[in-house]
Parts: sequence; structure tokens; C-alpha cells
Amino acid sequence: MSIYEERVRRIRRVMTEKGVNAIVIAGVENYYYITGDVRRQARMVFPAEGEPTLIVFFTEEELVRKNTWIKDVRPWRNVSELMGHFFSAMKEKDLTDKTVGFDVHSTPGFEVYRFRKLNPKINLVETDEVLMELRMYKSGEEIERMREAAKIAEKGMKAAIETVAPGISENEVAAEAEYAMRKAGAERWGTIPFVNSGYRSLYLHGFVSHKIIEKGDPVLIDVHPVCDMYAADMARTVVCGQPSQEQKKAASTYVQAQKQTREALRPGWKVGDVTQFMKGAMEKLPYSEFNVPAYIHGVGLEFEEWPHPSHYPQHNSIVLKPSMTVSIGHATLPVPGIGGFRVEDTVLITEEGCESLTTYERELI
Repeated sequence: MSIYEERVRRIRRVMTEKGVNAIVIAGVENYYYITGDVRRQARMVFPAEGEPTLIVFFTEEELVRKNTWIKDVRPWRNVSELMGHFFSAMKEKDLTDKTVGFDVHSTPGFEVYRFRKLNPKINLVETDEVLMELRMYKSGEEIERMREAAKIAEKGMKAAIETVAPGISENEVAAEAEYAMRKAGAERWGTIPFVNSGYRSLYLHGFVSHKIIEKGDPVLIDVHPVCDMYAADMARTVVCGQPSQEQKKAASTYVQAQKQTREALRPGWKVGDVTQFMKGAMEKLPYSEFNVPAYIHGVGLEFEEWPHPSHYPQHNSIVLKPSMTVSIGHATLPVPGIGGFRVEDTVLITEEGCESLTTYERELI
């Protein structure tokens, strides 16, 4: 309980500093961070002062009361009852024309739209503006969970790479990775594994298809297991069969630039410094003209979270400090006619530099 009491104090301090009167919790991760309970579709109205209100399906009420510190738990049996509880709580806490945060990035767009439409006088802000300032820094327990997620990611990567062969589909590779990670303890994925082969390795964003892997195809694999609510993010690239000299050079560019960045990184760097350093390292290597300078994002309860400069350019000014966990190596190096390449690791910022939580062999080509 002391963990959550301290979190609540810190959250309310940030809310007061930012002039946020309440936050509405709709995402699984933020709900867990505040309560320690894992539950889908829980809805919480969390005011800067006073008791929070938690709204859950009626069959879950008993467990919620047992598993959380929340006293005001309101059960619902139909959507009308759910909405009634929600608006009653908003009115009771005098929030209908105040500044309220909402989980806009982890909540379906139609829910955000409905919330905004039904609360036209509210000054709507992102809940992340409050919670991510705290979630960026991990406790010892959170780091240990991320270490476990990293081990699971490596088992999934090993299974995926061992499955790559001519005539095997991307879907089969992903299935073996998922099976290995499930067996190792993953309960879900931050997002689906990526298996992009051949021409699809050039894509900036990944997914899985029924494409058959052919001899000579580069195969970009990215896994994002979640274990005990915490994620890891790791990517590697292999070639099916014997790689060409051009593929070796392109793969080496990513491996070397990412390695130099991990070894140079120190607390006190800004997020934007990481991108600039890795971009500079790539510019001294072959095929640097194809580099996409987007090499860092936060990892934690979500496989992509703050700092996230690709979504929030202002995050480039965030200073990296010990106990922050980020991904190094994010964008694809797409070399037309040769293939796309990526090496990505989840790292922990330490007092001296950074420690890679994912350590699977990187020089695979």
C-alpha cells in the first residue's frame, strides 16, 4: 500500500502544479499504476482532492474492493448505469467545467469524442501530461519486471530466427516467437510482433503477413512482450540464407551506429542528443543517406511511452536521468534494392551510462 500512497501523493502534487482538477483513468496501464489491480474496462474519476470514484462491472466489484485501496466503488450492469455513475461522479466533484485529463492515447477515439461532446465546458488535457512525468522513472521492482520481459523477448527472438527458412511464411515465424514468449511467461504483447521480409523489410512500420520468405530476403523481426504488466522492445534483422555484401554493409551500419550510441549515452543527455549522435554515427558509414532519424522512445508499462519524440517533438528536450528506460534503435534503415535493417534494444539509464536489458546477438548478418 505504501507504494500506491506515495504515487497518489506525487500524482496530486503534479496535478496541482499543472492546474489539473481531475484525471479520468480509462487505460489499463494507468489504472494499474494507481491501484495495483489489473482490470480491463475499469473507469476511474481521480480528483486532485478528495476520494476517487471507481466504476466497474457488477461481477467485479468484490474483487476490486479486495484488490485496491479505492473506497468509492460503483458497480454497473448496463451501459446506461455506467454512464450515470460517471456523470454523477463528475457532478459531485464539481468537475463539469474544470480542467480534466483523459487517457486520449490509450482509449478508442470514439470514447474520447463522446467524452468531449458530453462535457463541452471541460478543458480537456491529456492524462499523460500528469502520469508520464512519474512513469518515466522506474522503481527497482519495475526494473526487475522489465528485466524479465527482456529475457522473454530474447526467447521469442531466438525462436523466430531459428524458424526463418526459404518457404516459411512470416506468419509462421511470428507464431513461433509468440509461442516461445507465452511459454516463457508473457501474458500479452505491447503490440503484435513484426516480421517483415524481402521488400516488406523496407516498410517503416511492421506487421505480419502470409508472405513466403525467400532465399536472400532480409527479415526484420521486432518483438514486444509484456510480463507482469511491464514491456520490453527488441528488434533484430537476419537474412534468409547467404547475405550479399551490400546487405552485410547495410546491416553493419545499423549495428555499429546503435552500438556506438549505447556506449556513448550518459545521464544528462537530452532525448534529442541520442538521435543526433546516432544520426552522426550513421553518416560515417555506408548507406547513411537512407537513414530515418528516429531512434529513441520510452519503454515501461507500454512498449512505447514517454519520452516519445516521434509523437511529441518537444520531448527532444527531456533530460535522460538514472532509472529511466528507453529503446535505442527504432526506425528502419531502408536501402532500396537491398533491404531494410533495424537493431533495437531496451536500455536502462544508469549513473554511469546505460545498461542494455536486451542483449541478444546483434551482428547476425
